[in-house]
Amino acid sequence: MHSSSPPSPDYEFRPPDDWSDFTGVVGLAYGGYDHSPEHRTAVAELLEPKRSLLARAAGRPCATLAGYSLDMTLPGTGPRPVLGIGYLAVSPAHRRRGLMRELIRRTLTDLHTTRAEPVAVLNSSEPDIYGRFGFGAASRAVSLTIPVEARDLAEVPAGDGPPLFLEVVSPAESEAAVAAVCRACVAERPGTLHREGAWLRRSLADPPADRGGAGRLLCMLATDGTAVRGYALYRLTAGWTRSFPRFTVTVRELCAADPAAYAFLWRSLLDVDLGGTVVAEARPVDDPVLALLTDPRSAAPTVRDQLYARAVDVDRALAARGYAAEAELVLEVSDPLCPWNEGRWRLITGPAGADCVRTRAAADLALTARELGAVLLGDGSFVQLALAGRVTELRPGAVRAATAAFRHDPAPFCPLVF
Repeated sequence: MHSSSPPSPDYEFRPPDDWSDFTGVVGLAYGGYDHSPEHRTAVAELLEPKRSLLARAAGRPCATLAGYSLDMTLPGTGPRPVLGIGYLAVSPAHRRRGLMRELIRRTLTDLHTTRAEPVAVLNSSEPDIYGRFGFGAASRAVSLTIPVEARDLAEVPAGDGPPLFLEVVSPAESEAAVAAVCRACVAERPGTLHREGAWLRRSLADPPADRGGAGRLLCMLATDGTAVRGYALYRLTAGWTRSFPRFTVTVRELCAADPAAYAFLWRSLLDVDLGGTVVAEARPVDDPVLALLTDPRSAAPTVRDQLYARAVDVDRALAARGYAAEAELVLEVSDPLCPWNEGRWRLITGPAGADCVRTRAAADLALTARELGAVLLGDGSFVQLALAGRVTELRPGAVRAATAAFRHDPAPFCPLVF
């Protein structure tokens, strides 16, 4: 059973001084794993102490929450400010005392009071943890394992531009090119982060101690001699088949500014010298490679949850994103953790944006903050949630109208775990 009672008054809550306040709790909560010095340096550089929170018992840290100021693309918009939450951990001796709930409650209350970011997002180590705090599974990722015999790709027209050629460089050499491609692509897909500075360096980090026996990280660039139009971050893991080596090619990230560069990169990855199986552990659920492969079944696509999102303030969160169709809906929201969100909200969507205000009108749909979080980034379906009994339709046709308005194509995806 999870405790719903408030934590003991003996706990003290305040921002951390620096990353060293987190290390003991995080290490114990994640099985005693000791991160490499390079990893600790990287996460310490990203930590924002004033946006993070620490619980102490008898002067010692016992629970942690790291808050990150992120710019993330929302449906129909470019990057918008959201709060990223990471390293939400509780020391084993202090579990089941409501500490995680209290850290989240205090963080969301502060965002509401200060009128800061209207949306909070996180990655979850377990899928059943954060629903009780109003976070819904807002994006999905697909993992692919492409064997040698399933490498055939459909032809993609090269277009009228100059021909593409391949460069393979180190991550350090690719930083400017990766940043340029990311900027070109950031507005296309919800969930995508605007990355620069420390966040870009985090994307390209390659601590030797964290390679798990694989080779160093490499960056494949698709360039036309004038501009880099796409990149792929990958590494090789050596193996042997009979008497010759056969590498597993693991794709960490792939991004391209146009279909020709995208197909060019995948063909290059599938044609690495001595390459065997190509593994992509996290790709968008609607990744175009699934349409390029002539035998997508052999890639054994496996879908899992990815980003979790929640509305800090219902009105600001729903007005911050765009919509695919015009609609007028009254949503009755239940949100015990953030009581300011409780009640009925009239949402009007249109070409000029959206407006969301409180209302006394009869509700069209009834849902909790968790279901609202599941549809915030454009992936969740009100139809699916209604069929699962998690959304109640109070006006005929409201479920389908909401689904048409909230869904976004392409589907949301975030390539970086924060």
